[in-house]
Amino acid sequence: MNEILANSNLKTAISKIDTLRNRLVLSDVLKKTIHLYKKILEKNIIKGRPADAMIAATIYVTCRDSKTSHTLNDIIEVTGLRKKSIAKCYRAILGTLNLQIPVSDANQCALRIANSLKIYEKTKQHAIIILDQAKKRNHLAGKDQMGIAAAAICLASMDNGEKISQQKLAKAAMLTEVTIRNQCNGLRSLN
Repeated sequence: MNEILANSNLKTAISKIDTLRNRLVLSDVLKKTIHLYKKILEKNIIKGRPADAMIAATIYVTCRDSKTSHTLNDIIEVTGLRKKSIAKCYRAILGTLNLQIPVSDANQCALRIANSLKIYEKTKQHAIIILDQAKKRNHLAGKDQMGIAAAAICLASMDNGEKISQQKLAKAAMLTEVTIRNQCNGLRSLN
């Protein structure tokens, strides 16, 4: 009976994973996500947790592991689920399966923000240089990579005379304007 229930859960999960994958415009993660979800079912991590949040967390783990630029906020926006619920499931997956997930890269975050805002190539390149300098000075360790990336774009756009409002930048990075200003101050102090 448990095997029938597990197969039913897996079929439903595969359908939902595929739908979310399409909504997030992800390629090459379906097999990896399904494989991870099978492990979750085998270890019974799902017990007592919402299935939709567990599926969302599984996709997030796969995105982080494959260094895809989708953030937890992207997954929240597409699923409509609460951040706290997905984050709890994410931590349960990492803890139970002893997974080591790479930290997101500020350069990838910067490129993602820059592409969504359609900023000039010169500004993108300057932002990457700012991030590389900050990395050399060990300023990125332990910081929110999306916030640092947004601040680098903000500073680069000012240096290059490209007008980007902090409000648009904050919306593209899914941050507050205050966060961007604070991170800008931190990056300016490096010069």
